[in-house]
Amino acid sequence: MMVQDDERRAHQSWLLSELSRPEAYPFPVDQIDIEETHISLVFLAGNYAYKVKKPVNFGFLDFTTLEQRRFFCEQEVLLNQRLTEGVYLDVVPIVRIGNHLQFEGEGEVVEYAVKMRRLDFDQTLLRRLQRDAVSTELVAALANRLAAFYRDAARGPEIDQWGTPEAVWFNIRENLEQTQPYIGIVLAPLQHHWIGVASERFLRERLELFQRRLAEGQIVEGHGDLHLAHIFVESEAPPRFQIVDCIEFNPRLRCGDVAVDLAFLSMDFDHHGRSDLAQWFVLRASDALDDPELPLLIHFYSVYRAHVRAKVNCFRLDELAPESDEYTAVRIQAERYIDLATSYLVEPSEPLLLLIGGLSGTGKSVLARRLGRCLGLPVYSSDVVRKELAGVALERRQELPYGAEIYGPDLTHATYETLLARAERILSSGRSVILDATFLDPEWRKAAAALAGRYAATAILVECRCPADIVERRLRYRPQEPGQVSEATWTIYVEQRARFGEKMESLPGLQHLVVDSSQPLPLVLDDVLASLPLRERL
Repeated sequence: MMVQDDERRAHQSWLLSELSRPEAYPFPVDQIDIEETHISLVFLAGNYAYKVKKPVNFGFLDFTTLEQRRFFCEQEVLLNQRLTEGVYLDVVPIVRIGNHLQFEGEGEVVEYAVKMRRLDFDQTLLRRLQRDAVSTELVAALANRLAAFYRDAARGPEIDQWGTPEAVWFNIRENLEQTQPYIGIVLAPLQHHWIGVASERFLRERLELFQRRLAEGQIVEGHGDLHLAHIFVESEAPPRFQIVDCIEFNPRLRCGDVAVDLAFLSMDFDHHGRSDLAQWFVLRASDALDDPELPLLIHFYSVYRAHVRAKVNCFRLDELAPESDEYTAVRIQAERYIDLATSYLVEPSEPLLLLIGGLSGTGKSVLARRLGRCLGLPVYSSDVVRKELAGVALERRQELPYGAEIYGPDLTHATYETLLARAERILSSGRSVILDATFLDPEWRKAAAALAGRYAATAILVECRCPADIVERRLRYRPQEPGQVSEATWTIYVEQRARFGEKMESLPGLQHLVVDSSQPLPLVLDDVLASLPLRERL
């Protein structure tokens, strides 16, 4: 049975509809929860989870026939025994009985599923991290568990082929090719270009390192998808982990240097704002494996891992309606991952004070956030600071006249003073910082330029300009994305433009970059990245 094109969506809808019925299960079921990824449907029922592979072909995996899906279900159960105990139970059929489908029944087999013992999602490292319940001791124990796994992992010529420089470059190039269609939608052209150029150069200039890793037996059959949501903590004393969902569908994505596996987890700590735990994990793993080259290689492979996660989210976008909330959430995740990859590649070559300014509704905040992620810089927003000073909830949305309530002159003055004070703390340590505010009043631009001068930093104003009709559509009709704090309205934009004009004047000591923010955000980001003084990190 091969499923393709429109049949694939119909097949998935059929499975979702039928397997959401309690009668489809061989035991009493009160509630069925469903998790979906770009390649799987997971049905959570009672004490069990049933994982069904979608009939998709992404090049690096092919699940388009029933025989392939059965084979890879069997591989999934076999390979995941290595890092779990009593979790992967069996491969079971999904059969047609009359007009309905049922798990583990007798009848025409229409699909297969991996049957698993259901684990407690609240005990994944991801959920524990979200409630600040991941200690350095737990991370060290995980590093030791993984080190033991890699010491015993399969090795040999058939595995070494996936750790050669040529194989590493093949995987990187595949990501580049598969994310090409998303340039201008998710990726800035420079982000895509930098990944290719920097990765190729690293491989070429450190060819001897990669060859030595091969000779020393550092290429293993690993996990391949080692991130926080795949690691369950079943007990802390002593630490006991269940590490699930290894890559079963392609040995070249499962096998490689131990560093490429560990880089996924390190990158995921970074992605969730815990770079301190990422660094601790890398150091502990390096010690446990007696491998001093791990930190350098993990940094290199972290670019690849973040790029993979961006790609996976891009693929998911193709299945979603662009106007849906889920599409927005998935696109933001894709952006965050590709921005993280960029932060591993470049950083400011000198201390910078970046002012992201312009009239309301011109896209300042979204640009500031992406720029901050790309360069690993703190971003301070006037919208956030203003509400903090006023004691107003960040999520408040209230239409107010221009200059009213918390937008009056006194609180506006206090907001800019606070922004500059926070920037000064960063600049005084020799680092760079981004301020997100309109900066329409030239006095605040002058104050920012003077502040940068006191600390020998370069002050750059990035002025967002956008045609009024586009701003009106954004402010009147476009729903605000998660994380937006601004209460700006079309009326406020019109008043700002009347008071300050549509263009900012240049000032001494303040470089002035004007960007057309009517473009898609990745292209605006590209214009800014191309204009900043940056140096390579890889």
